[in-house]
Amino acid sequence: MKVSTFKGITAFIFVFAILATKLTAQPPRTVTLSPATTQNIGVGGTVSFTATRNGNNANWAGGNSNFTYTWSSSPAGVTFTNNPNTISGNNSSTVATFPTSGIYQISCFVQEGGGGGNATSPATTVNVVSAPASPNLWATSSDGNQISSFSVTNGVYFAGPTNIFDPFPSSTETTAALGRNTQPSAALGHYYWLPNDGTNGVVNVYAATSTGASRTLIGSLDVNGSGTNSLGFVRLGMGPDGTGWILAGDGTTIYLAKFMSNGVSPVAITIEDANVSLVGGAASTFQNGDICVSGNGNFYALANDGGGVTQIFIGAANGSSTTLTKKWDLEDGNGDPFNGRVNGVAFDLLGSLYISTDDGLYFINQNTVNGPAGTVSCILVRAQTGLQDLASNVFPTQSLLPAKLLSFTASYRNQNTTLSWDVESLQNFSHFEVERSTSAIDFNLIAQKQPAGNAENRTNYQHIDNLSGEVGDIFYYRLKMVDKDGRFSYSNIILVRRESKIITGIRLSPNPVIAGTTATVRFESVAKSTVQFKVVDMNGRIVLSQNNNIYEGINSVTINNLNILQPGTYVLQMINGEKTEMSKFSVTR
Repeated sequence: MKVSTFKGITAFIFVFAILATKLTAQPPRTVTLSPATTQNIGVGGTVSFTATRNGNNANWAGGNSNFTYTWSSSPAGVTFTNNPNTISGNNSSTVATFPTSGIYQISCFVQEGGGGGNATSPATTVNVVSAPASPNLWATSSDGNQISSFSVTNGVYFAGPTNIFDPFPSSTETTAALGRNTQPSAALGHYYWLPNDGTNGVVNVYAATSTGASRTLIGSLDVNGSGTNSLGFVRLGMGPDGTGWILAGDGTTIYLAKFMSNGVSPVAITIEDANVSLVGGAASTFQNGDICVSGNGNFYALANDGGGVTQIFIGAANGSSTTLTKKWDLEDGNGDPFNGRVNGVAFDLLGSLYISTDDGLYFINQNTVNGPAGTVSCILVRAQTGLQDLASNVFPTQSLLPAKLLSFTASYRNQNTTLSWDVESLQNFSHFEVERSTSAIDFNLIAQKQPAGNAENRTNYQHIDNLSGEVGDIFYYRLKMVDKDGRFSYSNIILVRRESKIITGIRLSPNPVIAGTTATVRFESVAKSTVQFKVVDMNGRIVLSQNNNIYEGINSVTINNLNILQPGTYVLQMINGEKTEMSKFSVTR
């Protein structure tokens, strides 16, 4: 071999290696969504989304640098603005409207014109909830001069505050604490409240019917006995069995008292514990706050010092040995200490916690629990001045869980779904339950996992779900995380499609289509199926539609009636069950 020839081959190999390195260094085509985190809204509500593709046009090689952004939902029923949208830019926005309740997965498909590349974004979950049939949260509003109602679900505000009655119509006295029971029924449950005093340790309890009628002083108790300290903190929470629990403090001692509600009839108020033990906190923090009771009798005590320290303690009545343990420091959305005077705490039916402050109603987002740091975030539900205590008469057994779920993902291959999740801070944790559904509504238990490794360290868990004997192509999964005391919390819901009808590489030929002629779409399918073809113009109107049977392997299908189309740009959609493939084409003269 001549030296010059060898040098030429060497140079070619060198140049080819450089080109190959550059090609392999190109990032993959990707599309991201904002917001990417789970959204909670009411029926008829909207969410604004933005899809952003990775901006290296060369990475989408083979096209004309015009990109069509097409939004979709699973299940269907969501309407989108600006859809589809063909632009040269890296991002496109839409407003999604959700007319019915359910759990929706929103994604965006981006395709480059002229035969370029395409990519689909990861889906964002949107939980759409219906308004409660009746008010489900009550507050002392107007600075304690009114008892009013709210309608909220899962952190979504629907209505309120709606005034019901003045607890002290014949005086200037205001209300510091509020509770409501379920006797004789949830709808007709009685109100119980305490006035905003506590002079010399005396607590007075008042009651009224569900309409605010028959307002009556039903009992009194000198909480600190022979002591003369006034109570700066006096709060009330009703339990699922009708017991009223009074948490009171004078800055140095926390007292727990109780009574059994009996409509508007007199009751005996007794001391449960004259010196409640606190773990991880101090009595001096209980300047403001509240108490609510879960379905299994656990107390959730809110403590606030008015100066930037807001905490939640958990415990249960245990006679003179009652202990409340601090679980979380509350933070705002920026991760800063939750400031202001925090006055009330209550549940909704889903186990979500709400707190009230001088400036509004807030939702405690359990997805932000940080076990090692002992923090949890609050988000504003309704800006409202003058709120004090909160109450509800639902008693869920599930609520915030100390475990922190860092990720929960799924992949599908060869009839198996592989579920993977990372957690840390499994304090007082019992086990995981893996649940599956075909409707995203009714879930069934398919597996349990016990905790492993160091409770404080990040740990990965996996479960493989064999779907070979299951009917259907779409499956939903969630984790139920169960604490040792029976409390539990759910992860987000993730969707898995069994791709039994995968179709790849649809191409319309010729493209552009000469006006008055026909064209054929070619693609490969891994299974026999029936698909629907739609031709959509740039205004989103469906101008042609047809159904065809397809078969395993390479398929060629003639798109009928293309000869009636006017010159312009169109999108061909091929819909195969829950999966949609799209290709952009043009018609010219």
